[in-house]
Amino acid sequence: MNVAGIILAAGSSTRFADGHKLLVEIDGIPIIRRVASALAHSRVGEIVIVTAADSDAVAKAADSGRWRTIENPNAGHGLSSSLSLGLQSIDEKADGVLVALADMPGVSAKLIDTLIAAFAETEGRSIVFPVATGGRRGHPVIWPKGLIPELSALSGDTGGREILALHRELWCPVPCEDAGAFTDIDTRQDLAVFGQIEIQTTRRK
Repeated sequence: MNVAGIILAAGSSTRFADGHKLLVEIDGIPIIRRVASALAHSRVGEIVIVTAADSDAVAKAADSGRWRTIENPNAGHGLSSSLSLGLQSIDEKADGVLVALADMPGVSAKLIDTLIAAFAETEGRSIVFPVATGGRRGHPVIWPKGLIPELSALSGDTGGREILALHRELWCPVPCEDAGAFTDIDTRQDLAVFGQIEIQTTRRK
């Protein structure tokens, strides 16, 4: 099953005090590179990172790897503009696309491979995403090839939530207890909380 990966990294990081959240290092590794590396160590095929046209620092922080970076000149138009650009950039032969958020440094290659395995079991026909015991949906999300036109036509800052709501019959939730699938970094406080989650996770291993 050929699943392409798109990392949405064109946000302005306005809620993060004193700097850009994707440049912050956790254990010496910038957040954007942590996410890119997770995808690179998984079964995802090609990987595209979408950054804002004025965010050279994000591309530099991602550094080189099994991914390529493209700039979105319309990043200010919302998340959907980056999603659309990413979808235009992937191989049209891909069976599906995994969409990851660049501000979720706890996402692991193991989780991604679990999602891809579930996607393969549905023969690439379902929308696959992690779900917590209480029903909370997480990220990344794998979208089947057939929904790419609808995703590409989105506008604003809603991402794929609208399409997800329209196609409940395609849902394939994957039970997940990994906090990284539900934790994003928007503020300094979020970063502090993530650090505590990392410590607790390490202690359990």
